[in-house]
Amino acid sequence: MPESIWLGSGIFNNKEVVAVETRSLSIPEWHEMALTGVMLPVRIMIGGTSMEPVIRCNKDYVNIIPVSDNFSIGDIVLISDPHKERFFLHRVWDIKKGHVLTWGDNCIGPDGWIPSEYVWGKVVSIERNGRKIVPDADKGLYWAKLFHHAVGPYRILKRIKGGIARRLFY
Repeated sequence: MPESIWLGSGIFNNKEVVAVETRSLSIPEWHEMALTGVMLPVRIMIGGTSMEPVIRCNKDYVNIIPVSDNFSIGDIVLISDPHKERFFLHRVWDIKKGHVLTWGDNCIGPDGWIPSEYVWGKVVSIERNGRKIVPDADKGLYWAKLFHHAVGPYRILKRIKGGIARRLFY
């Protein structure tokens, strides 16, 4: 079953954008509309944990605008994975020659270099408990890097400790 999104109103370039109608459609349908010039933001509830704690699984809504190339390092972007027919939100870590390097804030490693045409949207706000939070690309990237540097060694030590415990006691 395709993921559903809702067209609605939102803020884009400091201007309020209001949709004429609200309806449910799949992400590929929304992307096709964006390619024809319809620039409506969408509202999606995220079902994964790869961007926690910034975006909480099944609790936060994100508002996304369609993009082609107007995203930068630190932005949270919607990526189409053509090999698995799925979509995910991850942070942009680097941009080079028509490719982006993305990495989920709660993931062990980066996704690898992805062609820019697979970046379909950019998160412009996160809705949490009735509040709208506008993500700051620079601060978000700073905290994500700090988190990866702190949590990476912890996860490795936990695996080593667990492996030793299994060999000694089981």
